[in-house]
Amino acid sequence: MDAPFKKLALAVTFSPTSRALLREAARLKDLFNAELLLIHVGERTTEIETRMIEMLQSIGLSLPNVNLEWGLGDPAQVINSVCIKNKIDLLIAGALEKEGLITYFTGSIARKLMRNPPCSLLVLVSPKDSTKVYNKICAGVSFGPECPDTINKTFRFAHFEHTKEITLIREFQVPGHSIAVYDGVSSNETQSNRNRWIKEEEDKMRVFLAEHNLNTGIKINLVALYGRSGWEAKNYVQQLNADLFVTPAPPKKLKLVDRLFQHDNEFIFESLPCSLLMIKGN
Repeated sequence: MDAPFKKLALAVTFSPTSRALLREAARLKDLFNAELLLIHVGERTTEIETRMIEMLQSIGLSLPNVNLEWGLGDPAQVINSVCIKNKIDLLIAGALEKEGLITYFTGSIARKLMRNPPCSLLVLVSPKDSTKVYNKICAGVSFGPECPDTINKTFRFAHFEHTKEITLIREFQVPGHSIAVYDGVSSNETQSNRNRWIKEEEDKMRVFLAEHNLNTGIKINLVALYGRSGWEAKNYVQQLNADLFVTPAPPKKLKLVDRLFQHDNEFIFESLPCSLLMIKGN
């Protein structure tokens, strides 16, 4: 099985989590037998370059084994342009947990990247020096055009990580269902309908797995959730105490309704339930 990503990039700074992020980037580089590009946005001086080399050496990396690119300007724009120019498959970033909410690694920079990533994006929550283990992976199933690539990369990522289980989450709504409840439909009938719809969505996921030959030795759980897309998945992933949540990256241009109201992914961005992997379509 081919690795899901072959060209990795990490936006590196001298923050408290920098070494942990570098260690994880180096681990993924070795795991996928991939190239690693480090991006530093800021002035290039002898002092900063020396500090960078020392930090790399402290975790067993050196410039002959990784590439380092410098850039000046708006950090999000520099990171985007460097990733596009170098045809990066996966950009790695970090997020710090503070008072139950997620404070992004450099404020609005990560949020800009998450809303319009230049490539697939892995956001690590509260990076630590200990090796990250992704035993429980959850992935959203939309059945949209981006879905096959998202789920395929999820399974390939899990294969290389020796993940113990994957939970596929299908969120759905039924038009008119809420109105029917107010129109006097009994609670028993309402619950019976929901159970039937849930089973139908789970059956669709089984067909999807069979059609795309995604049945592997990894334990697979199928979960259908009725409710607001994004919101229900975030809560479920949190309750499951998952290690990684995989979702398609947002479309390049959001629809007008997504600008007026929250896009599905915004519920996830507000407070990440765990580390997040956003898959950018081919």
